Amino acid sequence: MQLIETIRARAHAACGPTVSCADITLFATRAAVIASGGPWFQVPEGNLDSLAPAVQSKVFELPGPATDSVATLVAKFATRGLGDAADLVALSGAHTIGRSQCSSFSERTKRSDDTFSKKLAANCTKRPDMLQNLDVITPDLFDNGYFRALTFNQGVFTSDMALVKDGATKGIVKQFADSKDAFFQQFARSMTKLANAPKTDGNKGEIRRFSCFRTNAQSVIETAAVDAVEEEEGFAASA
Repeated sequence: MQLIETIRARAHAACGPTVSCADITLFATRAAVIASGGPWFQVPEGNLDSLAPAVQSKVFELPGPATDSVATLVAKFATRGLGDAADLVALSGAHTIGRSQCSSFSERTKRSDDTFSKKLAANCTKRPDMLQNLDVITPDLFDNGYFRALTFNQGVFTSDMALVKDGATKGIVKQFADSKDAFFQQFARSMTKLANAPKTDGNKGEIRRFSCFRTNAQSVIETAAVDAVEEEEGFAASA
């Protein structure tokens, strides 16, 4: 979040308040994917920043990496305009970059029913604060190494392993493991669909002019409060 705010401050200093924190997040995501070796994809412009946090009930609708079945994950993705199993598999491929804390894949280590999960369990027991690579083949490169690892039963999350075991998705996993180009093409399509996912209240909001951390109204109130305190302290000092 601080990185997005730093970008906002630079962009607004150069061009004025013409780009939202929401758009910056989309552009930065694409830039990070490309910088890591991944594909370019189209994202919409002109997204406004929300005036209030997301409703908690909507937050809890997001997919979980631990216990959700493929059918549940596909159903959850469908509520965001991503109803194709290929969307689920391709977007899960973002795990080709990134790391996770042991608590996020504890369900996988509890079972310890294969060599890889036993190794994960042993590592987490030895170092509970460790960060585990989600792609154990090429962890710092955006490629299809994540899918190749799945074919060797080396998925970190329970949901990762579900993809290679479920009949609706295992063929797609194999296709992406065999062809980086096939993965990249579908990932680009799916990311564009995700970026265009319908908003619950439409594109209502503002361009946050002072900080990505708070609305414009909150920033004005906070600035006024700080000015009042400084004025009072200055008066006391002069007295």
